Amino acid sequence: MSLTALSITVLSADPVGSAQFYCRHFGFSPTAELDWFVSLQHPALPGLHLDLLRQGHPAAGPVLSRQQTTGVMLALIVPDVESDVRRLEEAGLNFVLPVTTEPWGQKRAQVQAPDGVTVELLEFVAPDPEWLSQQAASPT
Repeated sequence: MSLTALSITVLSADPVGSAQFYCRHFGFSPTAELDWFVSLQHPALPGLHLDLLRQGHPAAGPVLSRQQTTGVMLALIVPDVESDVRRLEEAGLNFVLPVTTEPWGQKRAQVQAPDGVTVELLEFVAPDPEWLSQQAASPT
């Protein structure tokens, strides 16, 4: 199999409104925009598409067209979580998970996007050596 790109599709009650959220706060740009479908790309990841498809639209197929988006987390890997969180808080976003440093080597924060998607800002940091020793693992 040969791939040319990867698309992640999120079912949305309001694809255009959701697209505006991702464009305004996270730097995505639309590559296609209809009232029932919007395809977004980020300049840092040209081969990855975040597509927003209206819930119930036939394009979702027979199974997904009857569903809503739940349990989806979109992790955006960033170089400085704290800086991005400050910028987004100044823009009026409320974080459901404040900046948290995890012992396994992640600094992260989470905000709720439209349509039930959790957007996680994620920065890789050094794992806690004590935690690693308890896991019988070594840093890579």
